[in-house]
Amino acid sequence: MTTTHNSERAEQLTMLRESALSFVTKESPLNRARALRQQMPGYDRRFWGALAEQGWTGLLVPEQLGGYAQGFTEMAEVVAALATQVAPEPVVPVLVFAGRLLAHAGANELSTRLLTELAEGRTLPAVAWQEDVTGTKDRPGQAATRLERQADALLLNGCKRHVRPGAGADGYIVSATGPQGLALVWVQADAAGLTLSGQPLADGSYAAQIDLNSVRLPASHLLAEGAAAEAALTRAYDETLVLTSVELLALVRSMLSMTQGYLRARIQFGKPIGTFQSLQHRAVDLLLQQELTVSVMEQALALLDDPDADANARSAMASRVKSRASDAGLQVAREAVQLHGAIGVTDEYDLGLYLQRALVLSAWLGNGTQQRRRYANLTQNATAQEHA
Repeated sequence: MTTTHNSERAEQLTMLRESALSFVTKESPLNRARALRQQMPGYDRRFWGALAEQGWTGLLVPEQLGGYAQGFTEMAEVVAALATQVAPEPVVPVLVFAGRLLAHAGANELSTRLLTELAEGRTLPAVAWQEDVTGTKDRPGQAATRLERQADALLLNGCKRHVRPGAGADGYIVSATGPQGLALVWVQADAAGLTLSGQPLADGSYAAQIDLNSVRLPASHLLAEGAAAEAALTRAYDETLVLTSVELLALVRSMLSMTQGYLRARIQFGKPIGTFQSLQHRAVDLLLQQELTVSVMEQALALLDDPDADANARSAMASRVKSRASDAGLQVAREAVQLHGAIGVTDEYDLGLYLQRALVLSAWLGNGTQQRRRYANLTQNATAQEHA
């Protein structure tokens, strides 16, 4: 029975992969990504509607809310397909980070409505949780932003940085410290006292800084607080690390494929430069980076899809795969440019689109060094608890 189930799922994944690649290649060619660079908000809401028509905005949403209740392995196929064409739509920040945070925060009238609208493609929520300007000191569960309760209202004061998508979001799930500890609050984009400033990123997309100056909200906008809020944010953060790594892996594959094609086509001294042993060695090193990332990625997706997985193990695996994917993305991008020679540094050449996206994603939510530090802390804590 298990073998039959695995075979059916593998077939379904293959069909989803082929369908997603066919759609994205046709509807989102690389020149679309070029045209949207530095054009606020950096993506196309009409194309987002097309993603909703495909059913992809509801892949992770429960069926009772209009979604399809699929796993992260299925979501990874869609994310990877979009990344192969460097599609600028904020699929992982919205559908994974914000969507899963809403799901983990607990069912109430507000979260149910937001998830339903997310599945329909009508609402784009974003998560506003980081506060340090460098992005190196923030951890899930920490927030300098303050939440005060005033009778039947909430009052928010603080500043959030590195928010993605940086423009065009319909609202923000804001983390803050309140009377019960960490709190998650829904703030609409047009709320009085909220000021947003867009910050262009290397790939032409935008992050944002959000200033919250005495933002007054209904008490019903509190999504979760205390231990429940910390657990929800940590789990959504871990899931987002893995799916961001899926994007990075897709970029690695595309850059390596382009480089291998160039090595076969570029003729020097009467033969393809790919026949030169020194370049073959460098290409093999890049292939190793790709395959090592694939191996860790498969483990990470399987862990996310396991409902009985240990939370600490999930966090450690998420940091492990993000560290691996971030480093691989940067190394392959750097080597790909060098192996292309002078053409690799021209903006007109498509390799630059992948390189610039890899620069952004490798740093988002913590680069390789930060994730290795988190992994070490998580595994050391787990070891100490076992010995205790």
